[in-house]
Amino acid sequence: MTFHLTTLGSCALYDEKGDRVNVPRQALLMLAYLYDGRRSMPRKELAAFLWSSNLQAAGANLRSTLLRLATATSKSPKPLIGGVATNITLNFDALRCDLDTIESTSGVARLSALTDAVAKNFLPADGSGSAAVAVWVRDVRARFAGELRAEFFKTLNHPSSPQHRGELKRAAILLLDRDQTDDEVRVALGEKITSYIQLIGETKDPNSSHPAQDTIPIAADNRMPRIALLPPETLEDSERAGSVANAVIEDLTISLCVDRSVSVVAPYTAEQIRSSNDKAGLLRQHNVVYALDTKRTGDSLFAQLIFMPRDEIVWATRVQLDNAAITEHRNAIATAIQSSIIERVGAFHHIVSDFSCKPQAYFAYLEGVQCLSRLSLQNVRRARKHFKEALDHERGFAAALAGIARTLTMEWVLTARGDGDLLHQAEKMAGDAIRDDNQFAGGFKEIGVARLYRGNIDGSLEALSNAEALSPHYADVICSHADCLTHGANPKAALVKVSTALDLNPLAPDYYYWTAAGASYFLGEYTEALAYLDKMRDPGPASRLAAASWAMLGNLAKAKTHRLRALRDNPNFDLDAWLSMIPNKEKWQTEHYREGLLKAGF
Repeated sequence: MTFHLTTLGSCALYDEKGDRVNVPRQALLMLAYLYDGRRSMPRKELAAFLWSSNLQAAGANLRSTLLRLATATSKSPKPLIGGVATNITLNFDALRCDLDTIESTSGVARLSALTDAVAKNFLPADGSGSAAVAVWVRDVRARFAGELRAEFFKTLNHPSSPQHRGELKRAAILLLDRDQTDDEVRVALGEKITSYIQLIGETKDPNSSHPAQDTIPIAADNRMPRIALLPPETLEDSERAGSVANAVIEDLTISLCVDRSVSVVAPYTAEQIRSSNDKAGLLRQHNVVYALDTKRTGDSLFAQLIFMPRDEIVWATRVQLDNAAITEHRNAIATAIQSSIIERVGAFHHIVSDFSCKPQAYFAYLEGVQCLSRLSLQNVRRARKHFKEALDHERGFAAALAGIARTLTMEWVLTARGDGDLLHQAEKMAGDAIRDDNQFAGGFKEIGVARLYRGNIDGSLEALSNAEALSPHYADVICSHADCLTHGANPKAALVKVSTALDLNPLAPDYYYWTAAGASYFLGEYTEALAYLDKMRDPGPASRLAAASWAMLGNLAKAKTHRLRALRDNPNFDLDAWLSMIPNKEKWQTEHYREGLLKAGF
């Protein structure tokens, strides 16, 4: 029986059937270390290496680990480990490893294998700290990167082919991801590799005002902001569908790698971020300041640039995906998008510098934003805790102040108790955010929302108009503006505006759909209102509106279901008290909502 050890992208042992073998983590590290070193080791030396932080227990730990490994692999006719009494020896006849691919190939195949090794990361869960294992892991990663760089320039000087070009691009992007200052690789990417692209029909935009790629000045500050370009589809989905959407993002990645004003996260990492349930955590792990989130909708590619320290959409565009046109103009489209992105990055340079000094505040803020992806009282209060933590690290953090204001107004809505103190605190926090940064649209947004719920609709509309003027692509601002228009007795205009917000942010949070449903209700479009509510991940908080909509359609059974759900979440709900708190400009709105709620049985 031959076992297979994976070390790139994961660390696991598999048997011949492909089933995972349950062995201790330290056993896997031992196998990887012996495989990489290709030599036997004195028992005491190996124990000290694996348990360098606890030398007293190292010998006993090694005995236990060897016993558990032997038990787990007992079906093998040859033991994986030999010489356990003196020198520990790995039986290479009984074990294969994913590192073999690097050693057994040459030419472009070796370049591809090294690219995979660097992209996937050797033993990704290890490598942090000062323990002997961590130092070794970092050394192996550095060795692979060095070998990749050498193979990159070796392959670069060979006659080109489409396969060469693809692997050279992947390798160059990875090398620049590891070392932003490697100008030899950057020049090669800009002058040699992209010139191959031009030979096969892709041309630069002749009207682009962007400097030629080989004459872009080196930024004085080497701490370039990190940007992650999140592809609209996984690589497998893209290849299966013959999609050109990912190809546009690939060209844009190359353009931005050549540009010296940003540092680009490697595509393999960007795809991991895209598919993760903890995007904020991975963005934090890779120090991402900007995320270009993309989504394919029908025959178009939507892209929005998010400034992560504020969770603010600072730029957005939509590109038609006509296959013939894209094939001819991919590079021109990428160059145009690149110019827009670099312009926005430049506008936020001073804020990026502030956040780079105190990253803890930024990370805590991102955790708070992630909590608000679901509209529950528990999540809202958890988010507030993170925003307060951010303020502990940076007292004048306008985004965190605005975040606290947002949680206070959301709590006011979710509890439906009419707690005026929540709104008073929210308006104060939003005012503090504006005083700390009067160019921050989020501060004006939150003061607008607080004013709305306090009944100052005109003041709310003014603040939200200011927010939208400061950041016209900020979908959250536009959605809040739409909500205010609904309460201001203009639901038709509100629905147009919330549709714009949804167009700007196709991966919208629940309150976008709740806002659209509210506008639809006041237009008498109850079926449409329910259709919007159905798109919410958690429609529970909007149960009152759902009950009223079903009641107005005459379906009292479904209205009752939603009424009971609303009362389960808020058993002390008082209809008259709630309606008296809702800040509607016109009396007909309040009576319209009252009619639906009464019919629903409230």
